[in-house]
Amino acid sequence: MFKSLFLIVALLSNSAFADKNKVIDRLQPYFPNLTVDHINTSQLDGFYEVLVQEPKFDVLFISENGRYIIQGSITDLDDMTSISHKRINTLKKQIIERIPEADKIVFKADNEQYIIHVFTDVDCPYCARLHANMAEMNALGITVKYLASPLAQLHPAAQATMEKIWCAEDRKKAIHDYKTRRIIPNSEKCTNPVAEQLALSVKLGVTGTPSIFFENGSNLPGYQAPEDLLQSITQALAQ
Repeated sequence: MFKSLFLIVALLSNSAFADKNKVIDRLQPYFPNLTVDHINTSQLDGFYEVLVQEPKFDVLFISENGRYIIQGSITDLDDMTSISHKRINTLKKQIIERIPEADKIVFKADNEQYIIHVFTDVDCPYCARLHANMAEMNALGITVKYLASPLAQLHPAAQATMEKIWCAEDRKKAIHDYKTRRIIPNSEKCTNPVAEQLALSVKLGVTGTPSIFFENGSNLPGYQAPEDLLQSITQALAQ
């Protein structure tokens, strides 16, 4: 009996693996680094979920025979949520959570209620405007964790400046001094996460700064005043 059960399970597993290989064969011309690890069962009957990681994170749905593909928002009418967006946000959340805390510049609220991760460019005027509200954001219970996303096409010197900031003995002071008074720290060159975080921001779909990520992985591009930001946070986390 156990031999028969094992044989049935093995046959089903091999069949699923064969189907996944068929999917990979169809998609690899477009996504050459795709593997079976990126293909999962989905909520849609007869379709696999495909996690695309290059050039940025995305979720596709492809029929098990590899013929039909669905891309874009898919809405669950029972709870009026987007299946694809929800999955993408979960992936983004996991990626951001894997960034070492020591590689972030953290402005922690005393009465922390919410945490936001902000991809910033120190030469971006709206990033400076957001930073000017730091005391008010912290007072509202919002902890801000900075990540680097220097935009070379707009601010060619930003990456070098940010590397100096991330190499400073006191990063918080260094980024505050530069954002408020344009003081570049006199820090020695060091191993730093700026280029790595920039590459990560591209994968996460960041095209401008500030780019704010909430605790559920959802993203708010651009500046908001503290009270408006708090409302956006609570609305995003309530979904």
